[in-house]
Amino acid sequence: MPLILCHSAKGGTGTSFIAAHLAMHLAQQGHEVVALDFTYQDALKLYFGLLPTQSLVEFRGSGSSPLAVAGVELFSGYALSRESDFIEALRAGRSPFAERKIYIADVAAGDRETKDLLLPFAQLHLCALLPHPVSLAALTKVQAGTPAIELTKTAFILNQLDDTHRFSRHAHIFLRELLGERLIGTIRRDEAVNEAAAMFEPINKYAAASAALADIREVARAVEQRAGLVTEADQLS
Repeated sequence: MPLILCHSAKGGTGTSFIAAHLAMHLAQQGHEVVALDFTYQDALKLYFGLLPTQSLVEFRGSGSSPLAVAGVELFSGYALSRESDFIEALRAGRSPFAERKIYIADVAAGDRETKDLLLPFAQLHLCALLPHPVSLAALTKVQAGTPAIELTKTAFILNQLDDTHRFSRHAHIFLRELLGERLIGTIRRDEAVNEAAAMFEPINKYAAASAALADIREVARAVEQRAGLVTEADQLS
């Protein structure tokens, strides 16, 4: 039951974009993948090319009937995350996740309670950062009381990197030096990401040559390895 928890200490870093494309990549590799949107904004589905008016089924465990897109089962988890029975089950260590599937959970930056409830079940926590001072300052808030470099479950992704801007370049260098191998990838800034979402199309259909799309694929491969979803034989083939 690998759970990959996508949560950033700062909002607007592209967590939903990363979660959606990670889910699609894993599905393409033959995994059974479930994407869970725990956000009130309900934006995860936009990166799959769905309309804002299209509702997702609420996640209720293995008996739920999902909407499937690009080989990924999509569920909403926001209402469920507010239910006392669900909260108590997680606190008691009871997993709602089926063993044979991979779960990608998209949790809003401000929803630390849900993030903390899901973290014990997570194989990996992904934290997206931007090359902006406010985003970098939020490194101290990823897990209260624990330095970012000591978070063993956490891997970082630098999103919207723009090498034409000096601060963006310097932020990348700073994070490489600070985080080392915990910084598992970077994604270049590309307006095609926003344009595709605005057109309600997946970016691989709207802009197949997108620089961000190429980068997120590399990030997804790194996540796959970090989460132990690639066997040694797969790596050699």
